[in-house]
Amino acid sequence: MNLCKRACLYSIRKKGKTLTLLAFLLVMATLMLTCLSIRSATETANTNIKKALLGYFTINAKHLDTGIPEAVTKQILSMDGLSGGYTLRSYTYATYLDTQGNPLEINTEDAAQIPDGYENAGRLVANTKSENDSYFTEGGFTLTEGSHIVTETGKQVLIHEKFAKRNGLSIGDTLLLRGIEDQTHTIPVTVAGIFINTKEQDSIGLAPSCDLYDNIMFTDLATASFLLYGTEGETRVQYGDFYVNDPDDLEQIMAEVQGIDSMDWANCTLTRYDNDYQNAKESLAGLQNIVFIAIAVVSLICFLVLALFLTLRLRGRIHETGVYLAMGISKGSVLMQYLLEVVIAAVLALLLSFGASSAISHQIGSSLLSQVTSEAYETVSLTGDAESAEKSSEDLGLSEIEVAVSAKDYALVWAFGMVLCAASTALAAYPIMKMKPRNILSQMS
Repeated sequence: MNLCKRACLYSIRKKGKTLTLLAFLLVMATLMLTCLSIRSATETANTNIKKALLGYFTINAKHLDTGIPEAVTKQILSMDGLSGGYTLRSYTYATYLDTQGNPLEINTEDAAQIPDGYENAGRLVANTKSENDSYFTEGGFTLTEGSHIVTETGKQVLIHEKFAKRNGLSIGDTLLLRGIEDQTHTIPVTVAGIFINTKEQDSIGLAPSCDLYDNIMFTDLATASFLLYGTEGETRVQYGDFYVNDPDDLEQIMAEVQGIDSMDWANCTLTRYDNDYQNAKESLAGLQNIVFIAIAVVSLICFLVLALFLTLRLRGRIHETGVYLAMGISKGSVLMQYLLEVVIAAVLALLLSFGASSAISHQIGSSLLSQVTSEAYETVSLTGDAESAEKSSEDLGLSEIEVAVSAKDYALVWAFGMVLCAASTALAAYPIMKMKPRNILSQMS
């Protein structure tokens, strides 16, 4: 009778022991598959978070007389590691005039004061794309007529609906913007759009007239550059936000940017914005550490328990072992039979564990990931205000993550299971196999 037949007959004859071994190996395989599936899901989550929470840095050149030159902007955008996404911004004040040079009327009733020289002036905001400015994304501004400014040049403005009615302006009309500090900087602009504010201004009665919502205008970067720096044919800006592909490379890229010689970095401020990513990354790293420890603990416990179980099992089979040896069957053949008995149970357990682990890992993994990534984080708006917000799993790109058993993880558990069975069987059988046949036969009596 060959060893395969002997192993199968023993497994069928000892149903209780076989089922006990099967149950243990099923629990072991399910735990291992669950841990590995969650580990794989956290790696996917980390990749998705990098895409959702792109790190970026801001250059504040407000105090430089030259701002950020266009050549420097192009040099930065040509660096490796940048995603190509960027936002350029400038803020200034301008006096509003009609085409004849007559002052246009602004809202002064709700102002705390009217600063000298700002009797007909308002805040001027320039952005790479006006629709992405924080006033529109966070401040409740909504465009009601016309279109947003999407070019860096064009001499266009967006004006408030009340300002338009107050001065009889509409889409396509022309007005003049004149610099406050240098009144020789005057530029004609065309009304490209009209907006309203859906949220009341908190600082009504506290803010100066030039900062009231009614008196704010949005313009292109070239127009703001002319009013600020007197440039023509070149666009200079006060602020630049540059996004990177991998937030982990942010510090290195910022150091490379500061190596540009044509900028006075001593009077500039570089600020990194990756707190959201770092917080999420730290939470995911903590979860990965927990999963790694769980895998190590489960592996060790499984090995020890299986070895103990098989040791107790084989101690009761000394008589059987002696009979095999008396029949001329080699120790190696006997050991292979014992190993095959364990492998048969392991194969059944691994097959059954796929379905069990798929259901468990999905429930546990999704719950853990949602807890890790649903923490409150701080969002800093472009206007300098900080507010608490809640980042959902959909926003972080986690809604597309399926915590499931992958073929790679399944194959890894199969390999681990076979190695564990071989090592445990060898360890359990070692005390018997090292005995001489004569000693084994003497114990039989």
